[in-house]
Parts: sequence; C-alpha cells; structure tokens
Amino acid sequence: MPGTNRVEIRTLKVGRYVALEESAYKILSMSKSKPGKHGSAKARIELEDIFTGQKKKPCRDSYR
Repeated sequence: MPGTNRVEIRTLKVGRYVALEESAYKILSMSKSKPGKHGSAKARIELEDIFTGQKKKPCRDSYR
C-alpha cells in the first residue's frame, strides 16, 4: 500500500493501526510466545477492520 512502512511485528502496540493484505486494521490485543525447542517465537494479534468491523486473528513469527 502506498504511504505505509514495513515494521517488525514485535514493535506493534495495542490501539495502533496496521495495513495487512490490502486492508486497514486496528490492533485490539496482542500476545507473544517465547521460542521453543523446535520453533521460533510467535505473535498472535487480534485485529478489527476499520471499514467493515470484521475481526481477524493472524498468527505470525514475531521476527517478521
């Protein structure tokens, strides 16, 4: 999207806005897990589309 910057997931905070998959969302909640024996750290984010009100819960690696 034009006018946006890429940031790491770990720098995001609750209440801020993000653009994901060509839509704009508000961050409602966030949880981060520590890396395990066989995997990397994960971030679970609850998002709300600012135009439609739909909620989304993506889970991504926290270093992205």
